[in-house]
Amino acid sequence: MTTPVASSMAFVPRVTSLESATPIARAYLTKTPFVSVHFDETGKGRITFLLKGGMLRVVGPSSCLHEGFEVMFEKRIYHVFEIDLMNRTTLIFETVKAKRRAMAACA
Repeated sequence: MTTPVASSMAFVPRVTSLESATPIARAYLTKTPFVSVHFDETGKGRITFLLKGGMLRVVGPSSCLHEGFEVMFEKRIYHVFEIDLMNRTTLIFETVKAKRRAMAACA
């Protein structure tokens, strides 16, 4: 007699370079202007440029861009691609808690 075997695949979430940060734990200063998307109350998206020298605070993963983040810029939420955030900005603020977690992960 044979016994049926059930297997399950656990969902493994995508790991990103900002995953260790708590919401609004990191802030960035833009080095160059770059493209973002802002969605209004009706859900209509509009492409905008974030200006050089602007401060962005990471809110969390983007709900609209597969490989992106939601950032706060001038009290509005914008969606940006992770590659743009990493290459066109400079990290200016990180909470002590996020730094400790990163240091513990390296140890």
